[in-house]
Amino acid sequence: MTENIEAPRDYIFGELDQPGNAAVWMKERLTGVRHYSQKVPRAPKPGDAVILKVTTDSGHAVDEIIVWFTMDEWQTTHEMPFEKADLKWNSITWSYIQEWQVTLPPRLEGVMLRYKIGAKTDNSEIVTFTDNQAHSFDEATHYSIWYGGSCNPEWSKQAIVYQVFVDRFNRGDGKDWKQTSDVCQPFGGTIVGVTERLPFIKDMGFNAIWLTPIFASPSHHGYDASDYFRINPEFGTLEEFNQMVSEAHQLGIRIILDFVANHCSNKHPYFQDALKNNNSSYHDWFVWKKWPAYDSFFDVGTMPKINLAYGSPARDHLLSVAKYWLELGVDAYRLDYAYGPEHDFWVDFRKTCLAVNPDVWTFGELVLPADIQASYADSLGGSLDFLLCQALRSTFATEIWSLSQFAGFLNSHYHYFPVGHSLPSFIDNHDMDRFFTIAKDNIQRLRLALLVLYVLPGPPIIYYGSEIPLSQNHLLHEGGGLGFDEARLEMDWAEERGFKLNDYLKKLADIRLQEAFYATESWKVLVLDEQEQVLVLATVKTKSLLVMNRSDQPKSVDIPVAYDEAVYLDLLTGERYPYSDHQVRVLIPPMTGMVLSAE
Repeated sequence: MTENIEAPRDYIFGELDQPGNAAVWMKERLTGVRHYSQKVPRAPKPGDAVILKVTTDSGHAVDEIIVWFTMDEWQTTHEMPFEKADLKWNSITWSYIQEWQVTLPPRLEGVMLRYKIGAKTDNSEIVTFTDNQAHSFDEATHYSIWYGGSCNPEWSKQAIVYQVFVDRFNRGDGKDWKQTSDVCQPFGGTIVGVTERLPFIKDMGFNAIWLTPIFASPSHHGYDASDYFRINPEFGTLEEFNQMVSEAHQLGIRIILDFVANHCSNKHPYFQDALKNNNSSYHDWFVWKKWPAYDSFFDVGTMPKINLAYGSPARDHLLSVAKYWLELGVDAYRLDYAYGPEHDFWVDFRKTCLAVNPDVWTFGELVLPADIQASYADSLGGSLDFLLCQALRSTFATEIWSLSQFAGFLNSHYHYFPVGHSLPSFIDNHDMDRFFTIAKDNIQRLRLALLVLYVLPGPPIIYYGSEIPLSQNHLLHEGGGLGFDEARLEMDWAEERGFKLNDYLKKLADIRLQEAFYATESWKVLVLDEQEQVLVLATVKTKSLLVMNRSDQPKSVDIPVAYDEAVYLDLLTGERYPYSDHQVRVLIPPMTGMVLSAE
């Protein structure tokens, strides 16, 4: 192991991944009558019988659980009783946890099944509905299953994505930045600036770009739209956007828009009208505590929460927004704070998007435990892989994870999620400290993490500036830091010739596209030597090998392989390693990785 890095606290999951906080969160999650869209299979297809699952704790003397469902938007209603399944003890809640389940019969393709679940106690007519614990049918949490038979587009499996924070990427037309002294103020990036740099992005091997929100907004970050149908005038015009889409598509680059459905700006005219008038026609578009007090995104008053419950006019509005931009040529949506809206909103969202473009890709931001992420497999095409992000940063940037812990994580991670559920992968983004920064500006650590990222199954996403590599002035959460904008510094195009990782990223992209099976391959641990700080992963029959040396010394590694008389090619350097006596011997430099393929 290399010398101690004195790792800063990494707040990827906020405080949720800390033991005490996780216990509090889990206790709340298991208290009451809970469903959380848990079902088997997680992503039902036409013809599948579906098992719905519910838990109740012993603080609730539940005698009966019923599912009410409809296949014609509640014109007619059917009901089925749950049966008791396993009874378990849970020490976090210090109670028994009763599991319940019911099996819904198979349905034909195209059926939209809506349902609600309620629990009754002995000698009481009061019903407690799952998750929100409401006592009336109208207020109950609403769930949906769409038997659409859809899957992610083929292009998404080979996607290599470049994330652009629009305000900080490129001003365009040779203009200087508006200012760079205050990281919390606009710098002046534009859509024209993005268009100008499409060839640059393409030359690094990227075939998709994710743009942070471009809709009209009072902020430079755009995560608070004031008009979903209009381009932020600070970024450009609709004509310039259309030109960017056209030029990107000509270069083989797909466009991914950041879509914020959960909340909008308090400057949105509909919200302003509802705030001033309790009888406004837009009152039901938002979530009110007691008017004029309202719910907002993490209590940020400038970001009021949108009411996207089933039947809300705001739901139809947001679905029409999604259709509009797809019709203009957008290829995919990254769905901000996907945990905010009711789960079944995303079922409708995906169905709507697929009706416009059967090749659309939708993936959500779910900064939550794996079971919650997996529960969205039927409503989102994928979920951003925050768990892998944490693993890569903890293993290669800060070394708070051992190689054994990383190997154990990989042994389980990809088997947990349904086949076909996309896990776009990354090592940093606009809401966390850059990998390069927490790795103490060690470029070898960055190169090693990037190699692992590109070889593992999830479509890799690279945050703009990683090719420099761009660092930070302060950590996000340290004294003197100014929050998320510390990780959103501007690109310095004057130093473009000095960018260090352009060619390396291009090589990694070439390898990933050449070895297309990486996108669906299962890797197993072949060599794990904690003392030598060496880890080797292999594909089936050891056709491909991923070798990692996390130490500060070169290492000679003997790797057992299945191929007889094979020669292994280092896909990064072109060097060849012959098979001898059922193994391949490689010499790997310090803090380096190599990917080998049997010829």
